[in-house]
Order: sequence, then structure tokens, then C-alpha cells
Amino acid sequence: MSEVALRKVGSSFVTTIPVDVVDELRLKEGQRFQVSKENGRIILTPVTAELKAVLEAHEKVLHKYRAAFQKLAE
Repeated sequence: MSEVALRKVGSSFVTTIPVDVVDELRLKEGQRFQVSKENGRIILTPVTAELKAVLEAHEKVLHKYRAAFQKLAE
């Protein structure tokens, strides 16, 4: 496990990913990530074509059935 620092750049915050993690996960410069949080942890999920398609389909379903989901939530 590596320790990294969080730095402010403009109005955003950045950190680094250690090279051993980049190599092991075969990440590339410019790689895009989905950022989420879970149980106090930051989760970075590499965006693949498959994940992008799933996220787009998810957004379409949410948009189409927004009213129904809101009624279910009540």
C-alpha cells in the first residue's frame, strides 16, 4: 500500500497513482475514471466502453421512468 498526498490545483484537487498500480492495472495516460464513494472510501473505476454503455443506459432509464421511481420512493 502506498501513501499519496492530495493537492489543490485551481478549483480542483489532484493526487497521484503509484506506478506499480498503474502497471498492474494496465492504466494509460488520459484514462478516464468513474469516481464514487463507499463506506468512507473513494472508489475510482476505470471507464471502459462497456461501463460507458451501461452508464448511458442507466441514465436513459432514470430519465424515462423518473416519475415512477419518485412514486416508489414515497
